Amino acid sequence: MFVGRRVTAEHFFHGSGLMKIPVSPLKIGIGKPHAEETATNSASKNVRRLLLEMFGRMTTNNFMHTPLPQQRETLARLEELFAQDIRRTTASRFRSPQDIALTAPLLYQYALMTGHGVPGRFSFRYVNISRPDAERRLADLSRTRRFDFFCLNDVDVPPEEREPISARMNQFLADYFPFPSPFEKQD
Repeated sequence: MFVGRRVTAEHFFHGSGLMKIPVSPLKIGIGKPHAEETATNSASKNVRRLLLEMFGRMTTNNFMHTPLPQQRETLARLEELFAQDIRRTTASRFRSPQDIALTAPLLYQYALMTGHGVPGRFSFRYVNISRPDAERRLADLSRTRRFDFFCLNDVDVPPEEREPISARMNQFLADYFPFPSPFEKQD
């Protein structure tokens, strides 16, 4: 996940402190959590169950694959409400079908249901770096710099393509970020 251009607190929060939450059109899967699906989908289903039990409302949407706002007070409240589930998840060394996803979706669904957040939109680009269109999407990112955030995700990169894709990503990042940020550690 990268910040593509200057961002401020207003990208994530309204002046009142409400979180701007980028809801995805993608849906959480149906059925019960199981080991054959991604752990993240199982975690979302487990969150759906918790919120359905607490609020009587069914959640369906995932959230955009972007940086997302967080509020300490709301997270602290979730730790009180769902202490056992959070403790079990944080104690897991690896993801499992019994886990919950603390921020996306628990924090964001809870915030939307309780008035701590509202749907928001972010200017972002998602690039699966192993897809054939990755080169074109990266070129557009470099040329226009029109996205506040972008994600370069290495989903399913075949072993024989890892080295050339890694070289392409290193070159892209060196070109996009030619100077260190003032927040980076200097050697």
